Amino acid sequence: MLVVFVAFGLATAARYGLIERDDLGSVCDAASPASMCGLRLLLIKAFQLNLYAYASLALAAVASWWKSPALAYLGAAIGTFGMVLYSFTWSVVGVLACALALARLQEQWAEDGEAQQHAR
Repeated sequence: MLVVFVAFGLATAARYGLIERDDLGSVCDAASPASMCGLRLLLIKAFQLNLYAYASLALAAVASWWKSPALAYLGAAIGTFGMVLYSFTWSVVGVLACALALARLQEQWAEDGEAQQHAR
């Protein structure tokens, strides 16, 4: 849950601090844009291309295949970022897939722990 809350906070800051600011939009349209305009444009292009959702889904699949909780957490964070930044539908699917991957990994760890206890 901590990963999701941190990603939500960062995405909210990006959305309201970079993307939806009217004054920054007019600054970025000027002849010599501010340094934040590159990041702003990158964030906008990423949600236009649904990259947050695709990355979250791909990380869920790879996390399940490699049995990597770090990739599942990263996928959940990116999916949460996508949900806040206008790519809700497929980003939710990615977050849920990452949550299922983590649940499967925890179940497997619990079974491995029980097997080790019975072996003693």
